[in-house]
Amino acid sequence: MKLNRRNTLIGLGTIVAGGGAALGTGAFSTVEADRTVDFGTTGDADALLAFEVNSDTLEGEDGNDGQIEIDVQDLNEDAKTRFDEAITVENNGENDVELSIEDVPDDMRINYDETDLSDGEATVSIDADDDLDLDVIFDIDGDAPTEDSEVTFVAEAEDDSGD
Repeated sequence: MKLNRRNTLIGLGTIVAGGGAALGTGAFSTVEADRTVDFGTTGDADALLAFEVNSDTLEGEDGNDGQIEIDVQDLNEDAKTRFDEAITVENNGENDVELSIEDVPDDMRINYDETDLSDGEATVSIDADDDLDLDVIFDIDGDAPTEDSEVTFVAEAEDDSGD
């Protein structure tokens, strides 16, 4: 091969590309590092997603760690009992959230504006610094339930990045 400017540049380019492939790009695939994280919790009434029972009939005592409790000892047997706007959910955070509800007992329904949120699939949006009222419906078939039940509220921040 005749040594000229073109062949020299091609040779140097090949050496640089080959060296880069052999030595890698300097990127890494994993990093593991320990960090200290401080966090705190607060009761339901003061949290980023705050809950308040608005019904004197349903209002129980504050539960463990300030969680709300609903007391349903005096419901009618074999009846459907509805409490409109029984629970207020307030978004005290800076992001809009999508709210869904899971683990609702079979004899209980939680609705927002006639939308049943009890199946864990339906969602409702709560804007930042806004609230909404939920209706609670008990459809008791036979004796009123005697065991305690827990309901799980799931709030996911909406992506406001425009992606």
